[in-house]
Amino acid sequence: MDDVADLQAQIVALRLAVEGVWLSVLAGNPNAVFQAERLRDANVASLDQLDTTTPQTRAARDAVALHTQSLWGSIIWQLEQRDTRG
Repeated sequence: MDDVADLQAQIVALRLAVEGVWLSVLAGNPNAVFQAERLRDANVASLDQLDTTTPQTRAARDAVALHTQSLWGSIIWQLEQRDTRG
């Protein structure tokens, strides 16, 4: 496996672990979807603190924000599926 493929695999594994942890943490919360939405919004808002003085840093911040929204979107979707299945 080359270095790029290995790094991509590590990122996917990390994302799965993060999703699993948050799903576990929120599992007992009766308002889990609402709480996850609040966490998503707070995480994305915190990215405004990153340095964006150059086009590269703005692009990096925007990419992190996009991936953060995607991660929380997946968590929220899984919580919603759990809620609809009872």
